[in-house]
Order: sequence, then structure tokens, then C-alpha cells
Amino acid sequence: MEGRIEDAIKAFDKSTSLDPSSFDAWWSLASACNILGTQIEGENDYARANLYKIKAAYSFSRATRADPNDVRVPKADAYADTIREAQKSKKELGRF
Repeated sequence: MEGRIEDAIKAFDKSTSLDPSSFDAWWSLASACNILGTQIEGENDYARANLYKIKAAYSFSRATRADPNDVRVPKADAYADTIREAQKSKKELGRF
């Protein structure tokens, strides 16, 4: 995925559209968005990073609704909550 994270996000977006009940598709989309958001944030583009982090949190939460019986649901919920809390703190610090 090196250097092609945005391409992966597009592919995972399409995958979630084709099969919105796929936990794996939502999980993959969330993970890719989280990675890209972190990478962009490291480049000090906080506003753009925030958009990917929001999408990551949403997608982790969406994964839990896609298949509530998946064993990774607690982890997805925790990731979504952690991302939201981190973004809230960054907003309070005026990073975006």
C-alpha cells in the first residue's frame, strides 16, 4: 500500500458500496483512512487529516453495524472512540 493509500481508500469505498454488510470492507476502509490521516497529520495538514480521521471513526462504527456478531466489534468500537477523543482534543488545541 506504500504510496497508494488513497487508491486503497477508493477501492474500499467501492467495496463498502457493493457489500455494505461486509465487516471486512468497513474495517479495511477505516484502517486505511486512519493510516492516511496519521500520515497527513505528520505533514502538518491537520484539516485534511481530520477528514480522514473522521471517516476512519465512522467506518469503524459502521463495521460494527454491518456485522454485530464479528469478534472484532469491541475493538472496532474502541478504535472509533479513541479516534473521536483524539480529534476532540486536537480541536480544543486549535489544530483545525
